[in-house]
Amino acid sequence: MNFKYVLCLSGIFLALPILAVIAITFPIPITISGIGYLLAISIAIAGLILAPWVPKYRSLIVIGLLALALIVVTRIALGELNSKSNLRMVTLPQEKGTRWLSYVLDEQDSLIFGETLFHFIGGSSAKEHENITEALYQDYIDLRQAHGIVPSPIINTYLTLQRPSAFDAVVIEPKVNRHPDVGVIFLHGFMGNVTAQCWEIAHAVDRFGAVTTCPSAEWQGKWWYPEGETILRSTFQYLREQGIQTIYLGGFSNGGFGISRLASKLGAEDGLSGLILIDGMTDAPGLRSLGIPILLIQGTQDERMPVTEARQIAEELGKLGTYVEIDSDHFLIMKEPQLVQNAIQTWLEAQTKQ
Repeated sequence: MNFKYVLCLSGIFLALPILAVIAITFPIPITISGIGYLLAISIAIAGLILAPWVPKYRSLIVIGLLALALIVVTRIALGELNSKSNLRMVTLPQEKGTRWLSYVLDEQDSLIFGETLFHFIGGSSAKEHENITEALYQDYIDLRQAHGIVPSPIINTYLTLQRPSAFDAVVIEPKVNRHPDVGVIFLHGFMGNVTAQCWEIAHAVDRFGAVTTCPSAEWQGKWWYPEGETILRSTFQYLREQGIQTIYLGGFSNGGFGISRLASKLGAEDGLSGLILIDGMTDAPGLRSLGIPILLIQGTQDERMPVTEARQIAEELGKLGTYVEIDSDHFLIMKEPQLVQNAIQTWLEAQTKQ
């Protein structure tokens, strides 16, 4: 086959998924860098299709690829400039710096696009999808105003780069003029770690001088598997090496289920002072055996974790449990951040008084 036909067919083959991406992103908010990526890729693909027939269009391929490279380099450079803020990402357990892939895509684009696609293929209900785009968009506006370009573990997660030997951890330091002596480890759920979610949890614990650390496991969030448990153990070790001995462990959805299933393996040697389980909990006897206070936050409209089950677990925990219901669905952290933060703050204040 003539090479020019191969080149043209390659362009057409690449154009199909890009057209699908554009169709999905058209009605949703997208960042300037996201628009730039789509334009640059479209220009390069147009060059592939047209260049075999009109040689002068070969320059479109070069222009598109150069534009892509410029966007990538710019995002990495701006991200590194912001790396000294109180929100950063480290690669554990070696405690290395941020992996450059973490800056390439804006988390707003990848998360909102991913959630829209997830709903399109039937992964979320109409109720769960309702208002989630608006909630995420507002959250990212606030996040950018506070920190500019921030790293995200999403690309590394879906490239299967989150392993016990090297995994991303979002670290958010409290805004206090002293070394933090309290740490909060927060475990993500299904679909992987998200910087914005970690940031919302950090809002709730900042006033108590606590550093928030959100480690990344594989995208399904199977913390009860050996690799997930190893990542959690390494995160405990990281905080202890920072001189932090008082640790609260929290988790959302599969993160909460993971804590519940690992409860029998957790103990005083981990420095645990309490648990925070959000829309994910099970095994009340195992949780009760820890003998530490537990905050349970449950969405009343949650279709994945029935509210009746959460109430039963809270009842079985007795005095160890503090149960809070919020009128929202499974994604209450992003849809009702203030209510979630208020619940965590009230509970932590009670623990500090005790």
